[in-house]
Formats: sequence, structure tokens, C-alpha cells
Amino acid sequence: MQRINWFPDPNITGTVNPIASNKVRVDYTVVNNRRWLRATSTTTGDNYAQYLLSGPQLPPAGSYHVHALVYAQGAQASFQVFYSVGGSYKLPFAVPVDQNQTVMVDQTITLPAGCNQMLVRVQLGATTVGAIGMMSEILIERADTYDIAVGGGLPGFFTGDTMPRA
Repeated sequence: MQRINWFPDPNITGTVNPIASNKVRVDYTVVNNRRWLRATSTTTGDNYAQYLLSGPQLPPAGSYHVHALVYAQGAQASFQVFYSVGGSYKLPFAVPVDQNQTVMVDQTITLPAGCNQMLVRVQLGATTVGAIGMMSEILIERADTYDIAVGGGLPGFFTGDTMPRA
């Protein structure tokens, strides 16, 4: 079976516009030759930037592997994936990202029949102005075609001195 990444802009080229809360400034940055979506909180509250997948960009019902690189600075952040069925949103997973850390997200999600939206979000700390959350290399691939042993996912993540700095 052919491998397909359902995320429309995995290298964060800016071809798909994110949605952000009105308390977040969104821009793009390049760190170590990798392009990132960077969300910076401008006030306290519900601070996030997210991508909305719907219509032809929405994967059909089934099991998927979700991969991403996520970085937090100034406060803890989290990488979250939501889906909507019948107007009700479910949060199948949220991966915490400690301050000044980069996390490689590797999770499995099952999208049910009737799913009409999927959100891929970086959620910032609610109490820190200037908190930064970044995400890159987003992959949403059918679980049965994803195999890390044969190159599934994207190699490498940041540690030590190679962590991205906003």
C-alpha cells in the first residue's frame, strides 16, 4: 500500500494558513534548516495556533500515525489533535512539551466514521506572555503504511545545543 501524508504542508512552507487565537502572533522561522510554525502569546488566556483539516484534506475514517516535532520556550506547551463528529470535538491525545525542550510526537489516532474536521494544534501556556510554541514536520499517515523500521516518520530531533531557539 502506498504511503500518503494527509497533512497538506508537512514542511511548513506557508501554503496552508493556520488559525490562531486572537492572543497569539503567528510567524514562520527556520532553525537548523528546518522551517517551523511559531506561535507567540501576546497576552494571557487560551493561546494556540492550529491547522484545520476538512473536506478533501481530511483523512477518511481509519487508524493513523501522527508524527510532529514540537518545541516550547518560556512556558510549557502541548501538541494536541482534535477531531469533530456531529459538532462535538474529541481530544484523543495531548503531548506535553516542557519549557526549552523539543519533543518528537509519535501517536496513533483513530478517526471515526462521520468525522468532519481534524485540528492539529500547538497550545501555549495560559499564564505567560511571550511564551512560544513551535511545530514542524507534521505527518498524518495511515497506521498500516507507517513503519519506522523502513523509514516511517521523519528522522532526527533536537537535543542539547541543537534545540531551536526562537
